[in-house]
Amino acid sequence: MKKGLLFILLAAVSVCLPAQEKEKAATSYSVETNRFGANWFISGGLGAQMYFGDNDGKLDFGKRLAPALDIAVGKWFTPGIGLRIAYNGLQAKGAALFEDDAYVKGGVMSNGYYKQKWNIANFHADVMLNLTNMFCGYKEDRLYSFIPYAGAGWVHSWTKPTDDNIGFNLGLINRFRLSSALDFNVEMRSLFMKNTLAGENKEAMLGLTVGVTYKFKKRGWNAVPTVPMVPESQLNDMRDRVNALKGENESLKRDLVEARNKKPEVIVKKEAGFVPRLVVVFNIGKSNISKREYMNIEAMAKGIKENPGKVFTITGYADKGTGSAEYNMKLSKKRAEAVRDLMVNEFGVPASQLKVDYKGGVGNMFYDDAKLSRVAIVEE
Repeated sequence: MKKGLLFILLAAVSVCLPAQEKEKAATSYSVETNRFGANWFISGGLGAQMYFGDNDGKLDFGKRLAPALDIAVGKWFTPGIGLRIAYNGLQAKGAALFEDDAYVKGGVMSNGYYKQKWNIANFHADVMLNLTNMFCGYKEDRLYSFIPYAGAGWVHSWTKPTDDNIGFNLGLINRFRLSSALDFNVEMRSLFMKNTLAGENKEAMLGLTVGVTYKFKKRGWNAVPTVPMVPESQLNDMRDRVNALKGENESLKRDLVEARNKKPEVIVKKEAGFVPRLVVVFNIGKSNISKREYMNIEAMAKGIKENPGKVFTITGYADKGTGSAEYNMKLSKKRAEAVRDLMVNEFGVPASQLKVDYKGGVGNMFYDDAKLSRVAIVEE
């Protein structure tokens, strides 16, 4: 009956502890998985433990308490899941009905039972779950963490007659952060065994220890930034724009084919040496020349080459309504140079016949339309 009450008490404490955490819940996010050499730790603790066997109720509560020592080495593979190898032990105390029972130390008590005392060691491996990190999100400087664990191992009695048993372990680590390298621990643990140590029925051991944990470098976890979700409406707008650009691209391809197959008519008054002014229009913020402009530039280039004694000026402009004055000055220069380079490299105009000028950002030059100020003009 008492064993059942103590087990219920341990479970109740484990359930109630998270409600005592006063921190605000951290925003959950993913972390990068560290290498195998990261997030290792070693811990140790001292406290008391109590044996539950055939006659555990025949001793007073205080006389059943025995010293306990905990030592563990482990690793956290994620902020929520870890493994450790641990030792729990030192002493256990109980009561026997007969003087020749195992581990009897001292005389008979007033109730007719004999005191038992023996040295015990519990070696086990545990799976640890940091439920605080799992449910509240990883937070490196969190003060308190709620860490239940379960495992199994080998239980050995050092006192003659020595004995061995398989043990199953359940426990709870209450972890309090002291620094990036040190934690303070309050650990409640339970050990369940068969009937091979100091009794004939199933046996158990409950313990409570306090101690510290040292975390080796590299410690902690690197966050993976959360990628914001794009609204479906915005995705649809982007799809529509891509489809529109695809359609415009196909139209430009068709126009380019037609332009290549059609010979432009260039009217040059050779007797007067007249070459008409050429206006090349650019897209906003751009200095690359559209394929649509090529046929007009080719015609202009032909006229310039037929007038080898003349020099033509290519003047670049930008729309002053967009961009800074400094930016527009650079952009207008690039536009003029782009037309010059195309004429020289693509259509064979001598560089000595071309001169580059640029005016930066200007007001509406043609038909009160700002788009028609983004040009380069070629004229004598």
